[in-house]
Amino acid sequence: METLLTPTKPMIEGELMELEGAILRDHEPSAIFETVDAPGMSQGRQSRVSVLQFKLSRGAELIVWKRMGVGKGLTEGEAEALHSRLRPYRRQLRNFGWNVPKLFHTHVAQVDAEWQIYSYEQYIPGGDAEFAVRDSAEPNFRKWQLLRAAIETLGEYPSDKLVPRSLLGQNITCLPHGLDLKLANLVSDGLVVYFVDIFGTKELSDDGRWLTYNRKLDSLPEDNLLAVCATREGAILRLFRLAEKSWIESGSLRKESIRAELQIVLSQSNIPKGECDFIMNEVSLGYPWLDMLYSETAI
Repeated sequence: METLLTPTKPMIEGELMELEGAILRDHEPSAIFETVDAPGMSQGRQSRVSVLQFKLSRGAELIVWKRMGVGKGLTEGEAEALHSRLRPYRRQLRNFGWNVPKLFHTHVAQVDAEWQIYSYEQYIPGGDAEFAVRDSAEPNFRKWQLLRAAIETLGEYPSDKLVPRSLLGQNITCLPHGLDLKLANLVSDGLVVYFVDIFGTKELSDDGRWLTYNRKLDSLPEDNLLAVCATREGAILRLFRLAEKSWIESGSLRKESIRAELQIVLSQSNIPKGECDFIMNEVSLGYPWLDMLYSETAI
């Protein structure tokens, strides 16, 4: 039986701007739908996210409706360029083992003085890891499931697709693409962990540079962003630091226990010992490399 959520305010009221509602009504003139509450769903820095409940002859269906590039002042050309890379980037992530929600439809829309990308995506119940890790009532084994799934997926990348590189003072392992790997972008339905954010796309060119880099979306310099999002060490360190902070604040585990378990998770993954040692050393020292790369609030 399909689980339905509780309807909130009508489409044109509440958190949805009138222009967004008008665009949606124009795109779906005959469909019957309403926004619904979706507990445990974070709002991104550059996207606004809602859950729509469509009333269909076969029953109700929940869809994630995203407005990507909100408040970024994208031009039509910039929005079109980013839009054109969504599906190639999603395919690349899937090819490397990530579970990514189905992307039903996307289009570019003008909203007042800027251009945004609208998407209609598969709804994954369960809430994201940012809410889960902060929740002291959430079992710790569920929190570890989220982290372990991400770390093990990174550990399964084929070695011939990884590039050793010296970057910003460290010898690290470059991935074939970048990921905005943070807690809010991981969602578990109880069995499967999904990576749910493909905007803005973090593809790399053949020479290891960003394919689409836009300062309107990313405040970090290109190399710093590479180190945080497109290296295995940087991606894991960023994800774990966010998780550790929320975990400790929830009071459900002590720092020592969390770090000891991370070492076990890393040792049981397919990540080489040298990378694991670097990660654990950074954690034990208080993340000095990450501190050099960026302020956590910047990306």
